[in-house]
Formats: sequence, structure tokens, C-alpha cells
Amino acid sequence: MNYRLSVITPVYKAEGYLQQCCRSLFASDMEGIEFIFVDDCSPDASMEVLSKAVAEYPSRAADVRILRHETNRGVAAARNTGLSAASGEYVAFADADDWVEPDMFSRMYSLAESGNLDFVGCDWHLEFGKSSRVLRQPACTSSEAALEAMFCGSMRWYLWAFMIRRSLFADNGVTFIEGADIGEDMAALVKCLAFARSYGHISEPLYHHVKYNVASLTNMAQQTQLDMVRRNVDSVSDFFRSRFGDKYELGLDFLKLNVKFPLLVTDDSRCYDLWRETFPEADRSVWMNPRQPLRNKMLQSFARHHCDILLKLYYRVLFKFVYGVLYR
Repeated sequence: MNYRLSVITPVYKAEGYLQQCCRSLFASDMEGIEFIFVDDCSPDASMEVLSKAVAEYPSRAADVRILRHETNRGVAAARNTGLSAASGEYVAFADADDWVEPDMFSRMYSLAESGNLDFVGCDWHLEFGKSSRVLRQPACTSSEAALEAMFCGSMRWYLWAFMIRRSLFADNGVTFIEGADIGEDMAALVKCLAFARSYGHISEPLYHHVKYNVASLTNMAQQTQLDMVRRNVDSVSDFFRSRFGDKYELGLDFLKLNVKFPLLVTDDSRCYDLWRETFPEADRSVWMNPRQPLRNKMLQSFARHHCDILLKLYYRVLFKFVYGVLYR
């Protein structure tokens, strides 16, 4: 069968929420989708949950592919396994703890098909258990504008917010770096955007991203996280310089500053030191990003000039007092 879309879902320790994800995918109002699930050697009952979900939708069973890793290799490797097996004209990614609107894929594909687009993006819901908020992406109308927005930080680089022509991966050697499981989505997206000819956006939230642990995205050590991010950012820098020379040098600086900015949202002096040690070459461009809020530029300037007391004051006033007391 000639599939229009391949949806790739890595699965690892997802038994508590995979059923909702699967039901939302299989209930899509679009036909011509292949659903690729990559079992990254999950130690729980995720595969049993998946099997039961497939049984609920017998009309989708023939379109479901389940691939398995013999050992746990991480989300980047799982995405690569899914990509290598995909046959759709376009690819999309879904996280196992999230869910989609029934018309998400049909609307994105319809826009892509009508405009012969390489990329289509959408807005999304950020779910916090009993509460939810809508997050918006800039409604870019060209791939160049989308790439600039991603470098500048006004467009978020979540894979699940996009539908991408599969040939952008295959024809340009774009893969995910195995073992570098933080920032792998950013690295792949900006590389694909560099080769995309067109971009479209749907200014409606069609994806639901669940944030169960609001305190931290991962339990990995901070240094381990930074090492993974560095590998991905370095791969992006090498990729763009080898193909485009210094055309995107300023954009790469903005990207590096955005990637390390969370290190300043704390009152821990060790994080400020890590900020200064991470991509110091980008610090020259702190004041040059037109899409960054003034307060972000000020915090980065404080860090660059070792004004740590001002960073701590800002954090303690804003987060400890304003958010923690006045708006509690």
C-alpha cells in the first residue's frame, strides 16, 4: 500500500498512558496512515497495552507495524528505527504519553497536499493534569522564515508539532544521534528545514502534550543532559557550516543561547558557571536577537559579565515572591 503518512511512536515505560495515545491515533479521520511503534525494550506492559488498543480498531490492524529493539537504546535510536521503516510520503511523530485531535493529520495533510508543502506545523495544548493551556507557534509562510524563527527561539522545535516530507530526511542524510536523547528533535528539524522548499501552518491546537512532572523533564544528571545537548548542537553547527558556509552563523549563535538559557532560571551559582562554560562563542550575540524579550537579554548579559547577584535577585523576586506568593 502507498501510504500518505507514517506516524512514528517510540515506546518505553508507557503502559500508564499508551492506550489514550493509541486510541487517538487510530481514531484519526484520515485514511492512508501507517502507524509505526518502536518498542525500545520497554520493561513494563506497554506492548500488552498496545496489542489491546489495536484489537479495539480492527480496521487499523493491517496498518500497524511494531518494531522491537533487543536492548534499550534511547528515543533517538527509536526514532531512527521508525524512520528507516517508514514508507509514507510524509512522516509525523507522536510521544507515547500524548494524544492528538481526530482531524490533526487530515488537516495537516490537506494543507500540505494543496500547497505541495514540505513542512506543516500546528499549535498545541500543554496538559498539566487537570489544567491545560494553548501554546502558539508563529504562522510562518516559508521554510526560510520558519528556520529563522526556530533559530531565534520564537518557534519551538517539538517534533510532534510538525508533518514533514519524508524525503527531507532520506535525501539529505538527516538522522537522530543515537545516545543523544535531549535536543535530538531540534537537531533533526533545523536540518530538514534547511532543505525544505515550503512551509505552512495551522493556527489551531491539534496536539496534546502531557507534562506529568512539572519540576523536571528528566531525572538524568544535569551534566549528562548538557553533554547530550552539546552533541546535538555541535552536529547542527557542523552540518550548516559544511553545507552553507557562514550564512547561518548568527542564527547558530541564537540557537546556542536559547538552548542554554534555562540554566539562568535558578538561583544556583553552579548553573551560571555552566552557562558560561557552554557555547561561550555565542555570548557575543546576546543583544542581537530581535525576537528575544528584553529581560532574557538582560539575564544573559548579567551571566556573561558575572553579575550573579543580579541573576539571583531576579529569580528570587520573580519566581519565589511574585509567582510563589502573590499568584499562589
